Amino acid sequence: MLGEAKPKRLFCPTCDETYNVPQQNGSIKLYQELKCPLDDFELLYFTAGAKGKSFIFCPFCFSNPPFNEMDKGSPCSACTHPTCSHSVNRHGVSSCVECESGVLVLDPASIPKWKLVCNKCDVIVRIFEDAAKVSVNNQVACNECEAQLLKVEYKEGKTKLPDDRIMMEGCIYCNPHLNTLVEKSHAVLLKSRRGGGGGRGGRGRGRGRGGRGRGRRAPKDKMSQLAAYFV
Repeated sequence: MLGEAKPKRLFCPTCDETYNVPQQNGSIKLYQELKCPLDDFELLYFTAGAKGKSFIFCPFCFSNPPFNEMDKGSPCSACTHPTCSHSVNRHGVSSCVECESGVLVLDPASIPKWKLVCNKCDVIVRIFEDAAKVSVNNQVACNECEAQLLKVEYKEGKTKLPDDRIMMEGCIYCNPHLNTLVEKSHAVLLKSRRGGGGGRGGRGRGRGRGGRGRGRRAPKDKMSQLAAYFV
């Protein structure tokens, strides 16, 4: 059960154990009754609202990172487990456009206001609003910038794609039809009075290194082009 005292903690009365949870103001709920493949804990979903960060996390991994490259307080989107359906390998798209080591990952629960969220800092990239389905093709990368391709599907009559197409797959950086449906912003972090964690990661001069073959670096000139229309 989730304790009401500050700082917030998840408490198991049966085994008398406590687990850390995100300290920003926001809501936490069960995520589709799915479980972590590493420890069998039920997954939770944190959201700070439409303009804030949101992510899936495992309470045990959040407090006890299973891999050396994961920090305490890491969401599932920072996990490198090969079979986890919520890991960076499944949902990673490209290196973060601002911080050194972050990867932009698809938040699969953000429908219909779809977004990519950096798994390290507070960068959010809003994509394909009102689309019926968005997914990452983690088997195919862009030939130009090596970002993973995204597939978007709209319902009939609600498409924002050219020629009334309801489905398209491509790179959000290089495909001219898709990158007009992309907008970058920063998360609004509603911190608790006690200054709970979850602040921004360090702003880096580079574009990140990605993780385990996903979220690979886009060429500098491509990121410069993005910066020209990102608001």
